[in-house]
Amino acid sequence: MPIEKTKAQLIKLLGQSDIKVIALSGKWGTGKTHLWEKIKSECKDQKVKNALYVSLFGLSNIDQVKRRLLEAAIPESDSYEKVLSPVKKFFKAGVKAGTEHFKALATLNDVNLMLMAPIVLGEKVIVLDDIERKNKQLEIDQVLGFIDEYSKQFKARFLLLLNDDELDKDSNASPGSHWSIFREKVIDQEIRLTTSAEEAFSIAIKITPSKYSSALETAIRTCNLTNIRIVLKVISAANQILNDQVLEDAVLTRVIPSIVLFSAIHYRGLVDGPDFKFALDAGNPRWLGLMRNRKEEPTEEDKQNDRWRMLMQQLGITGCDEFEKQLVEFLESGLFDAVEIQKIVDRYKNEKDLLELRESAQNLMSRIFWDHRANDVDLVSEGASFIEKGGKLGPVLASQLCQSISELEGGSAVGEAIVDSWIAEFKRSDQRASSSENIFNNPLHKKIKAEIDLKEVEAQKKMTVVDACTTIITKSGWGTFEEIAMRSASVNDFEDAIRNMTDLDELARFMRRMMDLRLRHHDDDQHFGSATKHFVQACRNIANDENSLRLAKLINRLFENSTLASQLDAPKLTEN
Repeated sequence: MPIEKTKAQLIKLLGQSDIKVIALSGKWGTGKTHLWEKIKSECKDQKVKNALYVSLFGLSNIDQVKRRLLEAAIPESDSYEKVLSPVKKFFKAGVKAGTEHFKALATLNDVNLMLMAPIVLGEKVIVLDDIERKNKQLEIDQVLGFIDEYSKQFKARFLLLLNDDELDKDSNASPGSHWSIFREKVIDQEIRLTTSAEEAFSIAIKITPSKYSSALETAIRTCNLTNIRIVLKVISAANQILNDQVLEDAVLTRVIPSIVLFSAIHYRGLVDGPDFKFALDAGNPRWLGLMRNRKEEPTEEDKQNDRWRMLMQQLGITGCDEFEKQLVEFLESGLFDAVEIQKIVDRYKNEKDLLELRESAQNLMSRIFWDHRANDVDLVSEGASFIEKGGKLGPVLASQLCQSISELEGGSAVGEAIVDSWIAEFKRSDQRASSSENIFNNPLHKKIKAEIDLKEVEAQKKMTVVDACTTIITKSGWGTFEEIAMRSASVNDFEDAIRNMTDLDELARFMRRMMDLRLRHHDDDQHFGSATKHFVQACRNIANDENSLRLAKLINRLFENSTLASQLDAPKLTEN
């Protein structure tokens, strides 16, 4: 039952004094406690307004439950002044009043407690929350007995806030469980709260406001997030990541769905949702289901992947880049790289027109897939409008759009024209394809892949040994480019690099790093080949050069205080 209907029904039941035990059940985080607090604050019935609330979380015996209720009741009690006056004196100790309040109750022995509890708690409305989170030492029979005794003998009324997740788990395990008995023999009336995603968001956004409320609500509704606590975490994550800055709709369309989905995955807010690995794989053959044998009956995993894929397509997530990578690192580690994320967001802001273009392309692909009323001619015609701007789509989206349009009758030529447009723009550019555009290795059109590979080879040839070493220093690691540059570097390359470096700090870093690599790697290293051997030979050549005395002296100083000193005096190495 939705929140407003549940609220009206619960108020009605609370007004019927003959109903002694009411249960408000629902899944964890759907707003049961929030609803009760709202009813209590708005209700005109003084018994409801003065109801006593206790959470059973961590309590290990029923006396602790009674003590908590007495702590709530005694300071408010006027009608039992004579009976309670010895106790209330404990609470009038000036500045120590708060401390003495709890000390007073702690000194009461069980006999006094038993005598006081019925008097104070009788005819009260008592709210018991977090029953499923009680300490194991507190038996459910004790809770049942307490409710039964005080509702029948002392005319107390109870409202139980129950977590469906735990109750259902227990009931499924054992049909004759205590929870089943609870429902059958103790509860007079039960109301089940089924909070919608819209209701969860409307509550959460009042607690944690956000500039991105409209975009957040759309994505949260798509993900069907009904847990208010998780929705609060999602909103907080968006506020922190985007730093409350004003962003264009195009940028919000790019980032908010990912923030909501990946946060929901991390906080386990999805009833049937993907994991990080599947979500980050968006656009890959496995993600698209292209690897599946269509002649075979789909497995449960295939069906699950289809559901996850449809959810992501509804959110408009068809691929991931550096933003999602940073997002997952933040969620998993709690470490927030504000500078790096801001760089990405700034790039999106500067590329507003580009984001709008790419959003239009994704919308067209969605229409091709979903809009059964559209005809192929109109869709192909709409696709043709992207030919002129194909170079701005990015390699992944250009490939995906080509594939979608090519499936339409007469669409192959348009799809290929979009690819050709991207290639033409790519050739005009001096830049290599940015790694952030295809960080998760999404499939590319064969012609696009060939052009990227060709430019990569050219870039590898241009990378100098100094570039490679600088990358190794700054990134504390290396990749394919660095390995190729180091393997292909000759003795002359190293010698020229050392002699021609004008930045002395760069020279110092280069020499230290190369000497360190020589200490760690063999002559024929699996990563760098003979690079370190060639480096030593280059240093030996310089050290023996009478025309470069100061540089020779520097090389000798660097080597003489290391275990590499003997290598500088060794016979000349042959270059291979």
